[in-house]
Amino acid sequence: MLGKKVTVLIDRPIGSLHPTEKDITYEVNYGYIPNTCSTIDHEELDAYILDADYPLEIYEGQVIAILHRENEEDKYIVSNRMYSKQEIIEKTYFMEQYFKSHIEMLHTTKEDIIYDLKSSGFSKEDIVLIHSSLKSFGSIKGEDIITAFMEYFSQGLVIFPTHTWASIQTDGQIFDTEQTPSCVGALTNIARKTKGFKRSLHPTHSVCAFGRGKETYLDLDLKSSTPVSPKGCFGKLKDYHAKILFMGAPLSKNTFIHSIEEEMCVEDRFTEHIYHFTSKGYGVEKEYTMPRHYSTKNAHLSEHYEKLLPHFLKLNIAYQTYIGNSLTYVVDAEKCYTYVKKLLEKNIHIFDDYEDYED
Repeated sequence: MLGKKVTVLIDRPIGSLHPTEKDITYEVNYGYIPNTCSTIDHEELDAYILDADYPLEIYEGQVIAILHRENEEDKYIVSNRMYSKQEIIEKTYFMEQYFKSHIEMLHTTKEDIIYDLKSSGFSKEDIVLIHSSLKSFGSIKGEDIITAFMEYFSQGLVIFPTHTWASIQTDGQIFDTEQTPSCVGALTNIARKTKGFKRSLHPTHSVCAFGRGKETYLDLDLKSSTPVSPKGCFGKLKDYHAKILFMGAPLSKNTFIHSIEEEMCVEDRFTEHIYHFTSKGYGVEKEYTMPRHYSTKNAHLSEHYEKLLPHFLKLNIAYQTYIGNSLTYVVDAEKCYTYVKKLLEKNIHIFDDYEDYED
């Protein structure tokens, strides 16, 4: 329905009282889209009209957003102009304050992203590492997303993984911080090219960072001798009290857990062969020797990390929110470390399969 032109018949005009809750007055025109049917209550789809400040009987406009109520039918935002997410929330608050919901936008803006970051409880001083799917954000340029993060976390540190394990695979290969593309998403490649970001020299599991203390943070990878060293950029996230964001990305992308497994010496995680790579960047050339990730049990062992999600949510190690249109899970790195380490102490093979477990 997003972007579709529709006709709305107004049955609750602005200024009218709610039919059952007499203390609620409609602050915008509200009606239904004829010849449609909700999959929940099997009635015609409801719509808010934001444009007019006077009562209407009929309105034709475009669906510019969908308000998804939890366990309720969706509400459609119809207009002939664009509104920000904040404006939509403010104009529908008279009713939507009584429901838990999120808004899917036809066009997401940089300002919408900043509004969502603030609404989701982030501080401008936060240190965040972002796993992402660009298309999960909706209709917005990746550059605008990066700018939003840079502006909002102006006093913190913004980190993107810029891994190259898919291309740096054989002895003697050269990793170039400027030229070697990341293999973990479009947004990571935009970030690494953005002015103000700098990339670490790790040949297979680099990150790029922007903000306070980025040089000291990126230098953590200089002594790495494994893919995800407990003392490297990922392993030290717990000491930085970082938040790890999964924006349209599953928990299987949680590279941080590899560092915990390395610390706990989980067997069957590395190749026997030790590879020799060269990293170049910022006038520096450095040799690295390290194994690569490998397991005899599963070619994609990290997919088993996904079974952690319901436990993380239950134990407040993570929470769910929306940034743009992107369903986002925010994981506390320090809490994640403590919990996963205890799991591994109890059962060192807990991530060898998909089988769930009891806390």
